[in-house]
Amino acid sequence: MKPEKKAKKLNVSKNKGNSRLIIGVVAVIVLALIANAVLSGDSGTKETKKTAMTLKELREQIDTEYSKKGYSGTNTPPVRDDYTPILSPKTAGKLPDYVYTNAMTLSAYKYATEHPEVLEQLPCYCGCGQHGSEASEGKPHRFLRDCFINDRGQYDSHASTCDVCIGLAMRAQNNFPSGITKLSASVPDATTIKTSAIDIASLSLSDKFKSLADGLNLTPSGVNRAYFVNTKMLIGTEMEAAFLEGQQVQPDSFYGKKLIGMYSADFSPTSWIEMHDLGYDSTKDTGLRVRNEQGMKNILYTRPLIYGHSQNVDNVLKLMSDPKSMTTSYQTYKPLLDAVDYQNAAYALVMAQPNKFSDINYMGLTPVNGKVELVKAYNITDNKSIQAAFSKYNPQTKGKILIIKVTGDLATVQADADNIDAAART
Repeated sequence: MKPEKKAKKLNVSKNKGNSRLIIGVVAVIVLALIANAVLSGDSGTKETKKTAMTLKELREQIDTEYSKKGYSGTNTPPVRDDYTPILSPKTAGKLPDYVYTNAMTLSAYKYATEHPEVLEQLPCYCGCGQHGSEASEGKPHRFLRDCFINDRGQYDSHASTCDVCIGLAMRAQNNFPSGITKLSASVPDATTIKTSAIDIASLSLSDKFKSLADGLNLTPSGVNRAYFVNTKMLIGTEMEAAFLEGQQVQPDSFYGKKLIGMYSADFSPTSWIEMHDLGYDSTKDTGLRVRNEQGMKNILYTRPLIYGHSQNVDNVLKLMSDPKSMTTSYQTYKPLLDAVDYQNAAYALVMAQPNKFSDINYMGLTPVNGKVELVKAYNITDNKSIQAAFSKYNPQTKGKILIIKVTGDLATVQADADNIDAAART
C-alpha cells in the first residue's frame, strides 16, 4: 500500500475443504521458510548472520530514506537502550485469517507479536500517523507496531495490505531476528500485573473524580458520548474480564500502573479526551510512563491524569484551574443524571443519540449480589412515540425521564440492552 492510502480488510473464505486448507497451510509454511532464508541472507551455510547495525542506526536509515521521498512518519520517540515495551512480548499463536495470505505478511505479524520492543521504536511511513486504523479506533498510529497489533493485543488488518508496513517490519526482523535483549528491568509482565491487582483494596478514587458527572464537569460542552468506569467495583465480578480486558479501560501497560477510574469523552471520531485515576495521589510519581504523540498531550502532574487531543487537554486544564471559565458538558446530561444512581454505577454511559421519542440516553451497569443490574434511561421529547416494546421491561418515569431496570447475568443484561436500543431506534 502506498503512503496515505488506507488499508481495506481482506475477506478470506472460511468454507474451504480440509485438503485445500492443508495444502494452503503447507504452502504458507514453505513460503515463510523461503522468505526467512532470503531476508536473513542464508546461503545454505549454518553460520548465523550477525546484526549489521544498531536499532538507532536502523531508525536513522529509515527516517532518512523516507524523508527524502517526502513521506510523513509517525511521531515515534527516539530509540532507547533500556526501552520498556508497552505491549509485553508473547509467542504468536493462532493469527487472524488475513495474516496467512503470504509468507511475508505471516512473518511480519509473528515478529510484531513476539518482538514489540523493536517495532515500538521504529516509525511507520504509510501515513497512519495521521489517520490511524480500525483497531486504534481511528487514533493516529504512534509507531510501526500499531499497524499490526494494538496495546490490548488485538490484531489490526491495516498492515496486511500495506507494503510499507510489511517492508519495514521485515527490515527490523532481518537486522534483529531475536529482538532486543537489553530491556529495562521495569518491563511489566503477567506476574507483576496480578500482584498489583491483589493490593487494589488500598486504592480509592479522588473525591473530585469518582463519577461520570465529575468527568463531564471537567469537559467543555459538545460531548456526544462519554463514559466512566470504576474498575475497583469490577474486581472479582463477571464484569471484570469484559471491561478490563476489553476496550473500555486503558491496559496496565499504559502508565505501567493499573487504572482505578477512567473517563472517556468524544466530541467527534477525531476529537476526544480521557482522564485517568490510579487510586492514589500520583502527581509526584516519577515512575509513570508518559505518552508522547503528535497532536496529543498526556498530563501527569494533575489528578486525574489527562490524555487526549492537545486542544481538549488544554481546555480540561483551564476547567481544573477555573471551573467557571467555560460551559461544560455536564449541563447537557444533567436531566438524565438527576434521575439515576450514576454515582454507584461501575460503568456509566451517556450519549446524544436522538430517536423518535428522546434526544439523550443513559446506560449504567453495576454488580449486585452476584448479578448485574442494567439501567437504561431516556430524556423524553415525544411521549406518543415511546415504543410499545418497552412494556415488557416495566418502565418507570420520573418527570421527562423514562427508566428501565433489568437484573441478571452479564450476558442476559447485555442482550436486553441491545434489544432496548434496537426498539428505541425503530
